[in-house]
Amino acid sequence: MTVAGEARERLSPRVAKQVRDLILTGAVRGGERLRTEHLAERLGVSATPVREALMALAGEGMVDFRPGRGFRVIPVTRRDVVDVYAMQAYVSGELAARAAEAFDPAGLARLDDLQREIEKTVREGDLDATERADFALHRMVNHAAAAPKFTWMLSLTLRYVPFSAYADIPGWPLLARDDHDRVLAALNERKPDAAREAMAAHIREAGDLLVDFLAAQGVLAAH
Repeated sequence: MTVAGEARERLSPRVAKQVRDLILTGAVRGGERLRTEHLAERLGVSATPVREALMALAGEGMVDFRPGRGFRVIPVTRRDVVDVYAMQAYVSGELAARAAEAFDPAGLARLDDLQREIEKTVREGDLDATERADFALHRMVNHAAAAPKFTWMLSLTLRYVPFSAYADIPGWPLLARDDHDRVLAALNERKPDAAREAMAAHIREAGDLLVDFLAAQGVLAAH
């Protein structure tokens, strides 16, 4: 493969992520036609990686492709988002259960530091810093589980989470501040079942907030 081909191959997944975010935040709506050249101009890339990204999204059920008619956005439903978060909650719960038996005192102390950082940044209204600390905390738990297949499956569900919208979701900063206590307690007490339940509940709650937000924005289709 040429250098240009390798660069384009790396670019296509990034373009696909950008288009997913456009769909999941309502920037482009269900049923809307996606013109390759317009997206290329909007995203500042050439048409080829956009076309490759759209074909990949067609395989994921995000867009519909018909020869001669091009690409259209498949409407996102409430059930779609709930299903994604149900999968994410299950996998995240399993990772937390395994992490409960893996953390050493230094790792647990680092988790507590990150939680204090979340509380501080919420007080200060620094949502970007809250998001960074929250993601760092979850990454630590997932990494400690040492379960690469589960981590890979989690990464697939995270494709459908519009991280760019988190700062706009009412209640999200408070969820990040208040909803980790049960998770951290279970990890500190080395209780896998309790960690699984607490993490899964936390992820489902995040999904409920996102569903309510997207519904209020008119993003979700009725069926």
